[in-house]
Amino acid sequence: MHDAQLINSVINHRYQIVAVLGQGGSSITYEAEDQITGHHVAIKELSLQGLSDWKKLDLFEREAQVLASLDHPAIPKYIDYFQVDTHNNRYFYIVQELAQGYSLADLVATGERFSETETRRIAMEILQILEYLHRLNPPIIHRDIKPQNIIRGPDSRIFLVDFGAVQTVYRHTIAFGSTVVGTFGYMAPEQFRGKAYPTTDLYGLGATLLNLLTHQNPADLPQKRLRLDFRAAVTVTEEFSLWLEGLVDPLVEERFDSASTALLALTQPQRTAVHAITQQPAGSQIQLHYSRRHLLLKIPATGLQKAANRGHLTLAIAWNSIAWFIGLSVLPFFPLAAAVVFFIPFWAVGIGIAWRTLWTVFEQISLEIEQNCFTLKRRLLFWQNVQQGSVDDLERVVLETIFLRNDFPVKTIALREGVYSHQFGISLSLSEKEWVQEKLDSFLQAQKQT
Repeated sequence: MHDAQLINSVINHRYQIVAVLGQGGSSITYEAEDQITGHHVAIKELSLQGLSDWKKLDLFEREAQVLASLDHPAIPKYIDYFQVDTHNNRYFYIVQELAQGYSLADLVATGERFSETETRRIAMEILQILEYLHRLNPPIIHRDIKPQNIIRGPDSRIFLVDFGAVQTVYRHTIAFGSTVVGTFGYMAPEQFRGKAYPTTDLYGLGATLLNLLTHQNPADLPQKRLRLDFRAAVTVTEEFSLWLEGLVDPLVEERFDSASTALLALTQPQRTAVHAITQQPAGSQIQLHYSRRHLLLKIPATGLQKAANRGHLTLAIAWNSIAWFIGLSVLPFFPLAAAVVFFIPFWAVGIGIAWRTLWTVFEQISLEIEQNCFTLKRRLLFWQNVQQGSVDDLERVVLETIFLRNDFPVKTIALREGVYSHQFGISLSLSEKEWVQEKLDSFLQAQKQT
């Protein structure tokens, strides 16, 4: 790193240095006053003497070319590119309009807290910038979306700055045998392999938003299966949490496929991924967690806390006690075959009631949908039944009537797979069944559309 220019010194007989805005691995950015126009500008300086890699000069020139081709109100306009020779060095400069305001990193450092509403607004503005960049031919990938490179102006407008990573440049990087671009905590996993795609910028955006909400470097957040497990650290709606997961998924193919898709999902969630249709009934113990491509449903055993279960158990005990007591009592007085034939229907009904009661009271259910496969597990005490299949074969999730009780239909949740139905959840209340059915069917149909 070379030494910074002195404050008030003049570059190229035109730009008077006002302040140092930032210093990178090989460059320094200043705030300067243009003595011709009187406007303040941002001027980025690269010293030939300080270069450890000649490729950085080529890439610095590439950055100037990229900036000169951009035209977006949220990207400071390119003004000039030139070089200055001294008796012992050569300097290269990029001049842009100055984005007035403070970086999001500065705002976080001062302790400012960002609400979900403000975070959403910032996300929308950055996504609009990324839409523009990614639609260019060829697409421009920023590769270093982070709080330091996003400026919030006095009027709350958002600006994206520092395009020094649009090509393979060492700057605040971590390298593993090859050039890797990005900032730790904000880098998508593919950047560690020297790869970058438009969705790479979406990961950086998601990590930036998490920094605003948590005031932590995303790298310090816990991980679960290589995914950032941020939910315990944020206080936002379930809908927004799911949307954030769509940005920071470690797998490129699992993220939103474009800035446009992510923006649509943020502004019109009803037209895109899974969203909350109804709220979980109060007091329900059902656990339902899902992202764009993964769902895990757990229904614990209802036990004897529910009055209906206690009623089922009382009926099972009473029926079987009476049927078996009377049946065994009269056996000595009637021909064995006749007695058995007479009481078999009563015993069968009693066994059926007892068996259904066991399932109602003690059944535990889990359903997992991941990577186009579903696994439905039903456990009764020490016995477990597992059903598996392809999501492509599932048609709908519906409520099916399985019997009538006092002329009232008793329904269960059913995964319809052709002529078969995978049924579960009969012990749930009707409101719980309707909620689970709606959630599962919405998730299933979303998977079929992607």
